[in-house]
Amino acid sequence: MKDKNSTSVLKRVLVKCGAQSKEYGSCVAAKVPEVERDMCLKEFLALRNCMQNVLKGRV
Repeated sequence: MKDKNSTSVLKRVLVKCGAQSKEYGSCVAAKVPEVERDMCLKEFLALRNCMQNVLKGRV
């Protein structure tokens, strides 16, 4: 059984960080199959920052 609180957090992250998630996914998709470490670092850091802010209740 899923924890309702964790499902709620996941929903908030998906709603609040949708734009950053799309940017990161688009960057990775554009580079396939030549995927390399840190190739989309700027986009990843923006997504991570958004997720951390959601988890801290800042967004």
